[in-house]
Amino acid sequence: MAGSSTFTWAHALQLHSTLSPFGSPLPGTHSAFANIKPLSWRRYNIAGLLVTVYGLQELPPDVSEVTCLWLLHGRGDTQDSMGHAAAGLLGAWIEKRQPGQKSLIAVCIDQRNHGSRWIDNVANVSWKQGNPTHGPDMFNTFSGTASDITLLIGQLPQYLPYKIDEHICGGVSLGGHATWQLLLTEPRIRAGLVVIGCPDYVRLMRDRAIRGKLATCMSTDPPGRDFLGSNDFPPSLLAAIEERDPAGILLGELDIVTGDDHLHSPSALEKERLRSILAERLSGKKIMCLSGGKDRLVPVECGEPFLTWLKKAIDPKEGWANDMGLEIEDIVDPGAGHEFSKQMRVEAERWLCDLLVSDEGSPRTRESKL
Repeated sequence: MAGSSTFTWAHALQLHSTLSPFGSPLPGTHSAFANIKPLSWRRYNIAGLLVTVYGLQELPPDVSEVTCLWLLHGRGDTQDSMGHAAAGLLGAWIEKRQPGQKSLIAVCIDQRNHGSRWIDNVANVSWKQGNPTHGPDMFNTFSGTASDITLLIGQLPQYLPYKIDEHICGGVSLGGHATWQLLLTEPRIRAGLVVIGCPDYVRLMRDRAIRGKLATCMSTDPPGRDFLGSNDFPPSLLAAIEERDPAGILLGELDIVTGDDHLHSPSALEKERLRSILAERLSGKKIMCLSGGKDRLVPVECGEPFLTWLKKAIDPKEGWANDMGLEIEDIVDPGAGHEFSKQMRVEAERWLCDLLVSDEGSPRTRESKL
């Protein structure tokens, strides 16, 4: 589990609490942000959810439109664990922003069953830590949070005096998984910053089950052959994965799933189906993936097959979907474990600032006709 601030900081997650998010325990995954300069913050109650908005006081006095950066925390932590990252990313843009360029705020919420929404400790831990339903629990947690963001995208502007011109999502670990889902399922999210997250839930959890020597994995040779569809990873979970997981959505369209799909070019009929899905779900989006080469909780190898397949599809020279405007930057910090490392922070801040500059004059929101 990425952290444990849900257990030590939940008392501070109240609408009228005066405790600063920057007083929250800094997760081990976020040590690169230890000396960050705090920014302004304000709590909101939006549809019964505690929402924290960062950077309002730092906005230019004449601002009328803002870009919203949603930041999602890791398993076991709270929304306030992302406060330092929010300040770091906002601070990087504030320092480089020129007059007339986009204005940026950051918004954080608690993932389901975390922080102010915490109801059950066991559901947040793994099989190895004593949770027999870890497979569906973790998926439903971050998938539910992704659905919450979809609702809040429409609700947040009702509480701010600014128009939100576009939405970006970023997340760490569990928040990275949710960010991947939002990129595929929420058209108003036009860019994503995925830090130590995985786009392939099946590969991630089968690897975790094998490493944890789960009984449903260890009775076959090779291990894990009968894991999918077992009591630990039931068919109904697989059906949900095919609807919301990036690898499930796209690789599920292949006629035959062999496990080494990333090594083969899709057939003409498969390409036709996949191009339609890519155009609908990912066209024009920009994605930054940051991973740790020594990460054992979310190993880079679990997301690599899907990412390799997708990057081949959009390859500028030979890709069969290279006209979609989809851009993916995939960076591995070889010395990093399960953490938002210093190198990752540098790359994240660079990517975000480049994104905001490149978006000048390109409004992305759909206007109300009322």
